[in-house]
Amino acid sequence: MKKRKVVIAILVTLLSLILFFIFCNLKYGSSKDYYIKGIDISNQFSGNLNWNAITDNKDFVILRAIRCVDTCKTKGESHYASLVDKNFEKNWISLEKLKITKGAYHFFSPGVPADIQFERYKSAVKLNKGDFPPILDIEDKNCDIDEAFKWLKMAEEYYKVKPIIYSEYFFYKILLQNKNPGYPLWLYINESFMMRPSFKNPDCILWQYKQDKKIIDFEEDVDFNAFLGDSSKLKTIIMR
Repeated sequence: MKKRKVVIAILVTLLSLILFFIFCNLKYGSSKDYYIKGIDISNQFSGNLNWNAITDNKDFVILRAIRCVDTCKTKGESHYASLVDKNFEKNWISLEKLKITKGAYHFFSPGVPADIQFERYKSAVKLNKGDFPPILDIEDKNCDIDEAFKWLKMAEEYYKVKPIIYSEYFFYKILLQNKNPGYPLWLYINESFMMRPSFKNPDCILWQYKQDKKIIDFEEDVDFNAFLGDSSKLKTIIMR
């Protein structure tokens, strides 16, 4: 009986440590706590998007600039390439004309060297004053994490600003947190959990709280985001 109690006590302790590791950087809260809100999209719609339909989440828009494409024709095998999204430039120019704060993210591809991927990004994304810094989306467990951080270093050196890491919260906690030297974060955790990310070091600046939602009269599904700060904080983040 004593042995069983010891085993149970050990398991409870381990579970407590795991839960603490997972949830220690979360706080109770909802997107209603923040007034700077925006969307991100994947540029799926080939026509002209009705940007006027975005009324409640129009403080910023983040576009996918580089997508990951499996170019292998052999069943059961994969060979990925990083390609510029065909609708990115058109939407980027539209946001520029509308003077909407904008950003561009790169979906990091497995098996493609960081330098090749970054060359693709910098050839497509010209950042100006008022834009978000470069953003790297790391969410595929097959990616070489060290290569992803090489991309981030190259982006920092080229654009002269700290790039932003996007990831799903639990993916970040398990695979990225211990490798991150201090890049700011954009994290996804569904608002239905009634918790939001809260990081002190490094800072989590953007919270993606809903994915794949519809906006009336807008032709593409969107993800909803909140900036975790006020307007003065935002000015310190965007390109100057």
